[in-house]
Amino acid sequence: MQDLIRRTAAALAAACMAALLLGTPTGAEQRTYQAGGEVVGYYAGWAAYQGYTPDQLPAEHLTQINYAFARIDPDTLTIALENPAHDKKNLAALRKLRQQNGHLKLLISVGGWSDSQYFSDAAATAARREAFAASCVDFVVAQGLDGVDLDWEYPVSGGAPGTIHRPADKQNFTKLLQELRTQLDRQGRRDGKDYSLTIAGAAGSWYLNQIEAVKVADIVDHIFLMGYDLHGPWDTSADFNAPLYTPSGASPQGKSSIADSVQAYLDKGIPAEKLVLGMPLYGYAYQGVSSQNNGLYSTYTSAKSVSYRMLKKNYLSNAAYRQYRHQEAQVPYLYGSRTFISYDDAESLAAKAALARSQGLGGIGFWELSQDDGGELTAAASSAFRSTWGNPFRDVAPGAWYEEAVRYVYEAGLMQGTTGTTFSPGRTSNRGQIAAILHRLEGSPRAGTPPFTDVAAGSYCADAVAWAEKNNIVRGFEDGTFRPEGRITRQQLAAILFRYLEHWGADTAGRADLSRFSDTAAVADYAREAMAWAVSAGLLRGRSDGTLDPAGSATRAQTAVILQRLGALLEEA
Repeated sequence: MQDLIRRTAAALAAACMAALLLGTPTGAEQRTYQAGGEVVGYYAGWAAYQGYTPDQLPAEHLTQINYAFARIDPDTLTIALENPAHDKKNLAALRKLRQQNGHLKLLISVGGWSDSQYFSDAAATAARREAFAASCVDFVVAQGLDGVDLDWEYPVSGGAPGTIHRPADKQNFTKLLQELRTQLDRQGRRDGKDYSLTIAGAAGSWYLNQIEAVKVADIVDHIFLMGYDLHGPWDTSADFNAPLYTPSGASPQGKSSIADSVQAYLDKGIPAEKLVLGMPLYGYAYQGVSSQNNGLYSTYTSAKSVSYRMLKKNYLSNAAYRQYRHQEAQVPYLYGSRTFISYDDAESLAAKAALARSQGLGGIGFWELSQDDGGELTAAASSAFRSTWGNPFRDVAPGAWYEEAVRYVYEAGLMQGTTGTTFSPGRTSNRGQIAAILHRLEGSPRAGTPPFTDVAAGSYCADAVAWAEKNNIVRGFEDGTFRPEGRITRQQLAAILFRYLEHWGADTAGRADLSRFSDTAAVADYAREAMAWAVSAGLLRGRSDGTLDPAGSATRAQTAVILQRLGALLEEA
């Protein structure tokens, strides 16, 4: 038992001090059901011209890749490639990627914003529908693909200038899909293979009113809900591209959100498992905005789309732009140089993936994969969607660096939320909490009355503080107080852990030279030896600006990481 306690103490020290190095992002939504479902990514053929070839795709995070786009030949009303040589080269590379990742499905996506002009013509008669479907099936077989994705933008009305529309598109869209389904299934029986049929649908009730939504959902494997472009350069005012929730503030234009769009599909009677929530890997930059409200809802002089790749390169590390996060909309934005930039990051996409989980949706997806060439957004959202625990905390973002740690401490009963639905990861941990955590790890022994004037006998941390003081692990202040609600600093925590290890006879011999840190003089005398030990052991490092920051705080998220790492280290011991 004594040996286990010693190992526990040493592990806790390493975990605590390492946790001080972490940051504290925020955000979130509840997730409730088991891992699974689709993770779909569109890969645009033109991305290869820009150097992002299929072999660079984050296949490990995807279940389906839609190659965008094939078009409809206006003369034959059958499927055709924009650039046959280039597209077939890309498709060959995608097949090679699938060989290396057997779980992947490859679909050809037909249409898109620029190539939906002739869908109405192709769907107008039974003969045309049959010919179009046959051409798609032949193409899929010839190219060794797994199905077809239709991105008709849009039946009945809308879409790019020049797009042909008919009132009968609403019914003809259903008939076109049914013909495709019939022919794909027929081919599948020949091949002994299940071919997929999916569509992309706009975010909004207006789109649902232009299709036979329930009939369509019954035919297709899933509907990729295009959860983006709720606002953009077509608006009169700068706004969020894809807010997760609708902000409450006044706006000069109509407001909506991704959550509203998902609910509209569900309210229409579309089964949740047939929906794949699409997410943007790009944002919009509005130039010439006013400084009021950091540019949000301002008029602007020009606007453009900006990929996440370019955001990282030109904006996120640019001191001229300040980063903000809209707490209601749960999306980030930038403001600087009279420019407002709406975009999504790992945290906001993870929150959207959490919404998909909480609603029981069939998957998540992305437009377009080359815009996140490092794959960090794709990975964050995929990880969040596939997480399996029932997270009760709205403010613990799925995919956040501390999420698994919060799960660990919550399920182990070591830490609870600050309310039933919040964990407050960014809130500073206090001195009483740290004493209580160490006390629980010791089995919560009774230790009498704490000797401090501000720790009442009935306090939650009374036994913990009494035990820790008795064993010279914590000390009070000159005025006889312990200040249990006072924030715990880096140097205080180093000192507490240093004494804790000494109490159990652990090795604390190492001492580092702290003079290399510019603020070494700020280290209190009582903590200097403990800080030198922590730095020597590699447990405490300086900040990026060359400071040691001895008075810096430790948060609840970092405290959760302390306990999780303790558990992992004990398993290895």
